[in-house]
Amino acid sequence: MRRASGPLPAYADAVGTFLTAVDAGDGNQPGDPAKAAAILRLATEPDPPLRLQLGSDCVSLVEGKLGFVAKELDQWREWALSTDFRSA
Repeated sequence: MRRASGPLPAYADAVGTFLTAVDAGDGNQPGDPAKAAAILRLATEPDPPLRLQLGSDCVSLVEGKLGFVAKELDQWREWALSTDFRSA
């Protein structure tokens, strides 16, 4: 990865932490890039997905997000539905 000579001083703490995490993960990802080439198959699919999760790590992250959103929706459902316009 090509990088600038260094982060702006105001962002050094946040960017430094992020770059350390990126460096630690480089080459240690669970996915297999050769297998990800299967994405080319999408070019021939009549109805390809709008979003494609590749790898167990990505699938787990999306499942977690979907669970969080479902729980939040259930928690606030009654209030959210109460905002519908109702005619007399």
